[in-house]
Amino acid sequence: MAGPLHRTTTRILDILEQVAQAQGITLSELSRILAIPKSSLHPLVNTLSERKYLSYNKLEERYYPGENLFVLGNKYISNSDILDKIKSILLNINEKTEETLYFGVLSNLDVLYLEKMELHSKFRVVSNPGNKLPAYSTGYGKALLSQFTPEEICTFYPNGTLPPITEHTVANVEKLNAQLEEIRKNGFSYEIEESTVGIRCIAVPIQVEGETLAGMSLAVPVFRYTEEKEMQFKQLLQEAKVQIERIIAEDRKHWIYSKGKM
Repeated sequence: MAGPLHRTTTRILDILEQVAQAQGITLSELSRILAIPKSSLHPLVNTLSERKYLSYNKLEERYYPGENLFVLGNKYISNSDILDKIKSILLNINEKTEETLYFGVLSNLDVLYLEKMELHSKFRVVSNPGNKLPAYSTGYGKALLSQFTPEEICTFYPNGTLPPITEHTVANVEKLNAQLEEIRKNGFSYEIEESTVGIRCIAVPIQVEGETLAGMSLAVPVFRYTEEKEMQFKQLLQEAKVQIERIIAEDRKHWIYSKGKM
């Protein structure tokens, strides 16, 4: 059983998470949001700045993420050659379709983007590695959620409603569960402008030894999405799914990014 959280460590992590989310924040704003007195907060942010986990802009009097956060984050996605092998598979689809590929995992109830492939894309999509979005609003997020039962989904979203990311985001748990049932039957999930207006996605779950570990999606501008192209996308995603599942299965001990069900 986990013990009580260490107060100072918790505060430091809260500071880092809030600064990363805010994209520039003052000491006063941090103090108010985190309910930490400035006298207690100041030495923590000073230390983080000295160690380059935060960057302080004197002219703006705002704190930003520091270079060492980038260094540590880059270590996370460079820890093994698994992601390098997966990137080569994403690149192959990117070359054939000229559309953007995403690969990521479930982080609580958000999707965490690990890889993005757009080298040959005609249209650039906003989300980048390290970004998070609610899983219910994205194609591969729904693929990841499809591993859970309808009862578990209701437990995850007890209010029954889902905060919209765009006007097209699935509105409630009942509709989400209906979509997840179709994903379980057909093996593919879809998003139509639910996280980004003007973008459609088709996605598949990555499953190893009965566990859903990751998801992969192909993002396409609405005006270029056709039924004919959808057939091609499905075939390419299905072939890539098999290859990626084999890669992870063969080197499972180095897969550090997810553990299956939460």
